[in-house]
Amino acid sequence: MERKLSDYKNIGMHINQLMGSSSSIGAKRVRNVCVAFRAASDQNNRTGCLRVLEVLEHDYCFLKNKLHELF
Repeated sequence: MERKLSDYKNIGMHINQLMGSSSSIGAKRVRNVCVAFRAASDQNNRTGCLRVLEVLEHDYCFLKNKLHELF
């Protein structure tokens, strides 16, 4: 978390990929957090990105565990 988030364009590309992937499998919570992350990165809002990143990590881990239970 202490790394500088200076390359917002690069972050945005990765968020778009995650947003598309989560949308295609029906992971609405992850997709919604990606939308918020994208908004923060578009505004070059480092604090907002870090805050949303914590939520994204939590929701991603929750989804990963649920998918693991299914398989």
